Amino acid sequence: MRIYLDTCCYNRRFDENIPAELIQEKIAVYKIQKQIVQKKIQLVTSFMLHYEILQIKNLKQRESIEMFIRINRKMYVGVDFIDILDKKSENLIKFGIKHKDAYHLASAIFTECDYFLTFDKKILKFNSDQISVMNPIDFVKLPEVDEND
Repeated sequence: MRIYLDTCCYNRRFDENIPAELIQEKIAVYKIQKQIVQKKIQLVTSFMLHYEILQIKNLKQRESIEMFIRINRKMYVGVDFIDILDKKSENLIKFGIKHKDAYHLASAIFTECDYFLTFDKKILKFNSDQISVMNPIDFVKLPEVDEND
């Protein structure tokens, strides 16, 4: 199984003093990252993800996310694929997806990810036959995502 985690997923692990409903999101991301480390799930990243991570002001947080990605990613979509991603993202933007988010989704679709995981409510409304867009909480409830395997 191959997934792409939106930037918000990486950041959720570092959120402090969050409302009770967001604690489940934090736990879900932890479970997903654990399965990535155990190589039960393949992680895909992109130049857009890297760009957004570089914008994180907290140095420890940024370095921790960068290290996790560097050690665990299976595939990386670099700027050398920009022409392909431009075409794919144009169609996504027509559906109301923001420019940067469209590049994330286009990267996931281009690499044939099974799932794109995000907490972004606008992106979660996007439906496609090419990829399943899900909240990490719903993802960890899927039968094929069993951390006890």
